[in-house]
Amino acid sequence: MPPRRLVWALVLATGPLTPAAGQGIPSPAPSGRPIVACTGQPINDIVIYADAPTVASLSRFPRIAAVARALHATTRTELIRRFLLLDRGDPCNELRRAESERILRAQPFIAEADAFVVQNEGGGVDLEVRTSDEAAIVLGGSVRAAAPHVTSLLVGNANVGGEGVYISGSWRDGAGFRDGLGGRLIDHQFMGRPWTFALEGERASLGGTWRVEGAHPFLTDLQRVAWRVGVGRSNGYVELLQSDGVRPNVAVQRGFFDVGGILRVGNPGRLNLFGFSVTGLEERAGNRLTLPDSGVVADIGPVPSPYTPHHIVRANALLGVRDIVFERIEGLDALTAAQDVPIGFQVGTLVGRSLPLPREREDEDVFLAGDLYVGASSGISMSRLQLQAEGRRPIASRAWDGVIATGRLTHYLRFTPRHRNMVALEFSGAYRQRTPFQLLLGVPEGGVRGYEQSYFAGGQRLVGRAEERYVLGSPFGAGELGVASFVDVGRQWAGDVPFGTTTPVKASLGVSLLAAIPPKSARLWRADLAFPLSSGANARWTLSFTNADRTAFVFRNARDVAGGREITVPSSIFAWP
Repeated sequence: MPPRRLVWALVLATGPLTPAAGQGIPSPAPSGRPIVACTGQPINDIVIYADAPTVASLSRFPRIAAVARALHATTRTELIRRFLLLDRGDPCNELRRAESERILRAQPFIAEADAFVVQNEGGGVDLEVRTSDEAAIVLGGSVRAAAPHVTSLLVGNANVGGEGVYISGSWRDGAGFRDGLGGRLIDHQFMGRPWTFALEGERASLGGTWRVEGAHPFLTDLQRVAWRVGVGRSNGYVELLQSDGVRPNVAVQRGFFDVGGILRVGNPGRLNLFGFSVTGLEERAGNRLTLPDSGVVADIGPVPSPYTPHHIVRANALLGVRDIVFERIEGLDALTAAQDVPIGFQVGTLVGRSLPLPREREDEDVFLAGDLYVGASSGISMSRLQLQAEGRRPIASRAWDGVIATGRLTHYLRFTPRHRNMVALEFSGAYRQRTPFQLLLGVPEGGVRGYEQSYFAGGQRLVGRAEERYVLGSPFGAGELGVASFVDVGRQWAGDVPFGTTTPVKASLGVSLLAAIPPKSARLWRADLAFPLSSGANARWTLSFTNADRTAFVFRNARDVAGGREITVPSSIFAWP
């Protein structure tokens, strides 16, 4: 038997590589009944314990608790039940129990999930499922000293009525233009099925955007098919940075559609995915630089290189190969939350060929995209490598364009449950982009902290990071706090983007205050205070705030990279859609 298959067989027989909550007994079952092994016994009953710890932890503050209770509805047990891969009367299957936990933890409105197999009074077994909700309140905005003091506002609810539905609305001051208004709706269990439905739109100060998507995500290796349907359009402006501080805009119009599906072939853990999709993309960029200011859009000249409009419909073949097991680890990318980390490797590819369209023969092309993941763990050490790339070649040419590639190598040392070290190396590069595009030296979540106000942009960026993190505890039981120190080192190269600049190596160091609300939340709140170690590039100390779930399988691309990728390309076929 090949070594990989032997590892997977052992997992099926003995459970996850690290003790799962239900089988290694790190915490008791909600009922306190004895936990037993899952070895094929018929499941007599399924009992679900859904909890909203954010509300419970505020019991000592009655008025605040009343407000929180009014704004938060605990996730409904029937919704949780529909995500489970086991039902009453089914034989108890360890893989299905573990995958049920993993699917629940992957939902953005659930902070923590455990499934326990317990002995019942009749000598049979029951399945007890315990979940804790994420905070449902969505609130954000921007304030400043000068009038108007409030320049943007975001309000919403991430779990309306406990039904797994996200709804939010946003407003942004127009600064002389019309105010921007936006809305978003996401149903994570559409029509009572494991489908998602998303609808969003924005009336921006200049232009607007809308999109509609429906999908059956690839949630687990146990499912046979996944699919998605999407359509959208945007009409707005892309901001470009010049080294002299001027920030001209270029008008860009985009439209897309995407219809496709994938099929699993093989056993869970060691499998192949085959799929097919039809995608359409229309992009049209202006050839003039504009400068919006106080209600007037001024024309300040032509773009450095003109952009050619294009309209493409492609037929795409999708292929994925996976040899992976999941290891449950606490406090890796989140503060203390459990995270299902893939160990092994997987490769996903998309190969597309344009379909002939009347009067669009010059746009015929071949398109390639791919992603690679490798994960390894040994003792207190863990390493992860993730690569993504895409590009196209016109049929009438041998030269590739629209090329964009990213990579991230991360190494963790988990000294204790409260002490973790992380070192990461991140690369982003773009070549011969067909629409306005730049990589920024200080872009949030991807650049060198302390250089967020830099005017320097380029075509390639390399950044190294190191962080030492400590968990302090859980004050009042309402959340968890941590602190960290960090060092960022990076540089960028001009490349072939408009106004590109090559910089020397830039570095910064700083400290962070970390929080998770409620306890065990996968979302990590960060307040990063960064001090640049070199002058120039408009460097200055900065205090930035972020809030994101970084425990996802596929790492989050920075916003400048995400804006350059073709909108119809999946981040990974295994995260598809």
